Amino acid sequence: MGRLVRAGLAAGAVTIFLALVGLIERFKDLELVGSQITLSLLFLVLPPFVAGYVVGRPRVERGERREVTRNEALTWGAIAGAVSGALVGAATVFADAFGIDRIRAVFIQATSGLIEILTFGLTPVVGALVLVALSAVAGALGGGLHLLPARIRRPVVSAVTAVLLLGFLQRIVPVALAELNLADEWLYFHAGGLTWFGAAVVAAAAVGISILRDRQGSQIRARLSFGGNGSGREGMDLGRLIALAVIVALLLAIPQLLGTVISDVLGSVMVFILLGLGLNIVVGYAGLLDLGYVAFFAFGAYTTGILTGGNLNSFQGITKPVVSADLNFYLAIPVVVVLAALVGVLIGAPVLRLRGDYLALVTLGLGEMVTVLVASPWLTPLVGGPSGMRDVSDAAIGNISFRDPKSFYYLALAFVLLALFVSRRLYGSRIGRAWTAMREDEQTADAMGISTTSYKLLAFAMGGAIGSLGGALFAVKIGSLTPASFEVLVSIQVLGIVILGGLGSLPGVVVGALVLVGLPGVLREFEEYRLLAYGAALVAVMVLRPQGLVPNVRRSRELQEEEVAQDAWAAGSPDEEAPAVETAAT
Repeated sequence: MGRLVRAGLAAGAVTIFLALVGLIERFKDLELVGSQITLSLLFLVLPPFVAGYVVGRPRVERGERREVTRNEALTWGAIAGAVSGALVGAATVFADAFGIDRIRAVFIQATSGLIEILTFGLTPVVGALVLVALSAVAGALGGGLHLLPARIRRPVVSAVTAVLLLGFLQRIVPVALAELNLADEWLYFHAGGLTWFGAAVVAAAAVGISILRDRQGSQIRARLSFGGNGSGREGMDLGRLIALAVIVALLLAIPQLLGTVISDVLGSVMVFILLGLGLNIVVGYAGLLDLGYVAFFAFGAYTTGILTGGNLNSFQGITKPVVSADLNFYLAIPVVVVLAALVGVLIGAPVLRLRGDYLALVTLGLGEMVTVLVASPWLTPLVGGPSGMRDVSDAAIGNISFRDPKSFYYLALAFVLLALFVSRRLYGSRIGRAWTAMREDEQTADAMGISTTSYKLLAFAMGGAIGSLGGALFAVKIGSLTPASFEVLVSIQVLGIVILGGLGSLPGVVVGALVLVGLPGVLREFEEYRLLAYGAALVAVMVLRPQGLVPNVRRSRELQEEEVAQDAWAAGSPDEEAPAVETAAT
């Protein structure tokens, strides 16, 4: 019983926190399906649902897996959900009795409108009882989710996820349909979320795709591939070629389908993908925790401006930097990359003997130094100081200017594909294997003849070179630069992208950038809660999926081996730990 109460109290505390930071009241009008299912309602039922799901899952007791019966799962989930609702209801009744104005003196987001939402427009006591009942039902559904067979559970989860996702994307999908001259009245309300008919169609399509994938997935993959001896082009997988062709076609069609606004957001996403790919080499491949990566971002942007004829803002008017050139953007990029690699070597040289937390602190200091220097009077003649730089080249090709979001999308896509290709080749090369060995055990790698000093410097150089491309594209996209764009928070954001997606995973970097940069850019309502979303996403991933959203295979196996060893130790059989780990690795 204590476990149920703790789970319910935790869920209730999360709900109260969401209410006090303003999320529940802020999104009371953001309709997901019809006018009944809003984001505020989702925030109310999701914590007790998760609590019920947690308490209703099978447990490991004394080293043995214990299945939960139907009555236990439903009852435990309902109890946890009811405790959650009771805590929120009690807090609501207390706030109403104590005086909302007094509460507001401490928590500014606590308003009478919030009380009305939490009580469903009823009296506080009656509304609290309704909330308890609703939370109990949500908790029972979460606990009962484990009872469904996998062949039923997966389609249900897919249907709910698809409906909620399409509800969130109510500002994107209608634009795409309009670009294709397709009617969307059946799918979306004019100023709201999905229609009930549209939600039913989306759910049915998700269920059908899920069932088809489970039943016919292997057969479809087999039909799309053709045989051979496994060598050369004869062994090439036709399915992969088709999938690649479809992906390329979609990537090329996105600006035409989704319009200018989404193209602008995706352009920003690709800038951060480049930064993430560079940091992934340093952190994910080589295992060097770098918190000052903003230095390469700033270096690439300002160096591009200097080499392409950018001007400085000053009190005397527009002036030229003391060091300046008027190169074409595509001639300047190789120079920027080489110089950034040299800067990476210079930054890496003083920290060669540092590891872990000490390396992170030193690189954090270096990143902060760059932020201060670009705004200081010392570098004002070179980069403009606080006033910054303007008139950076737009990388035009003929009459095509890349200041247009749609055109910039294609330029950024070309750079991202190039960076992905280079990163992929590095990972599979001798250099990548040396980085992996150094990351897993530096002393052993050194004893095996790997020059850790050289490979550390190479990691900083390659990471800096790719990161500088992100800075160069940022300069092209914006056209003007100020120190405010290069704060240390950028380093934290890029590190969050790499960790969220999965250390060492190239697809993970792309997914992490889409989640942490793309979603806030599309869902502008969440802009003021961006940092809160970062923190919540990182905590959730570290607890629920420490390997990342799209993990690197090797990293995932390492974590699985650690879990096997921990389970063996918890079962009281430390002597069996090594065989268990060896078996898991095999």
